[in-house]
Amino acid sequence: MHRSIDAFTDSNTIVLRSKSRLRAHGYLKGVIIDIAYDYLLLKHWSHYSKVNIECFIDTFYRKANVAIEKYPGNAQAFVKSVIDSDLLISYGTLKGLEVAFQRIDSRLSGRVIAKETAVGYLPLLKREMPGLEQDFSQFFPLLVEHFKSKAGEPLKQHWLR
Repeated sequence: MHRSIDAFTDSNTIVLRSKSRLRAHGYLKGVIIDIAYDYLLLKHWSHYSKVNIECFIDTFYRKANVAIEKYPGNAQAFVKSVIDSDLLISYGTLKGLEVAFQRIDSRLSGRVIAKETAVGYLPLLKREMPGLEQDFSQFFPLLVEHFKSKAGEPLKQHWLR
């Protein structure tokens, strides 16, 4: 499902328009838009989901804690850090985005950092947020429909649109 969502998202003209709003930058645009869309989803969660955001995240964390035993060591460590830091809810604020961008920068090579940083996108992202929010409001219902066309019945019931 994750690959299907990624393929749908990466080829979508609305997402491409969002990336073009960050035209002054290049390499990290896709990652920045992905995280910005996470921020916008949290901001507008109640427009799209029947499930309260805190309940959704708590359920995700509980299920992830069970499933984690089947993951390889590095994936276990990553999922554990997501849960321990309550990472998912942190994307709901601009400060949370800044912290996420700092984490991304800490994992970039010196070669990439010499060209651009995730934190360097923050002023542009703030300036372009109204347009990105319009893009998101057009894109996300399409993504929900794509998801529903691929998902089983219990997962479909979560989404309003």
